[in-house]
Amino acid sequence: MNFLCFGDKNKKSILFIHGMASTAMLCYEPILKRLSDYYVILAEVDGHSERTGELVSLEKDCDEIEDYIMDHLSGNLYCLSGFSMGATMVVEIIGRGNVNVAKTHLDAAFLTKMGLLAKPYEYIFCKAIKRIQSGKAIPKFMMDAVMGKDNNSIIEMLYPNITSITIKNACEFVYRYNVPKNIKSYKGTVLFWRGSNEKYPGKSVTLLKKYLPAIIDIEIEHMGHGQYLHEHSDEYAGKLIEYLQS
Repeated sequence: MNFLCFGDKNKKSILFIHGMASTAMLCYEPILKRLSDYYVILAEVDGHSERTGELVSLEKDCDEIEDYIMDHLSGNLYCLSGFSMGATMVVEIIGRGNVNVAKTHLDAAFLTKMGLLAKPYEYIFCKAIKRIQSGKAIPKFMMDAVMGKDNNSIIEMLYPNITSITIKNACEFVYRYNVPKNIKSYKGTVLFWRGSNEKYPGKSVTLLKKYLPAIIDIEIEHMGHGQYLHEHSDEYAGKLIEYLQS
């Protein structure tokens, strides 16, 4: 893994974990300028940057994020934030309870086990990425069904050098994920954002409420997967800052 750091280390720290098949900078560079009052760390997941090697397992990357927090922040983080796959990794980290996180921010965490559909979904996702990389269009009805109506954010945030091996190993974690039962011991606050045009994050937050009944669940109208972050980054940053200051 690799970590990109911005700002004064003496300020409150925020660590962001990006989504699958994207990059830390494609996801979060547009909001960096609004977060100058914080020490911002962008985690570059393996296989999602020219600075990292092929992704072996997301569990290993979660280990490395924990190690980074322990080694560079004395085990204490003000806020841990993730989008999509990154939000699933955030759930894993706070569920382990090995580092102290005061505030958690989840944007469209994917926590729904796919069961027998895991392999077909993995195959379809890999095929879709290959089509995008080769300049071919994805049928609109499929994009609308999975990402939300008229949402091209995932295509626009795509890491062009992503490989099928990385995608398969990421899907292995995300599509078969089990929320740690120990997460009910988490003492920090949790904010969950999800677009009204997203299907699976709604199921994910329902599951998470069984462990964290005090979770703050916010549905954002007319937004698909990644759309709020990508198309409304300034508003996204403003609302996140409100949460950080609350």
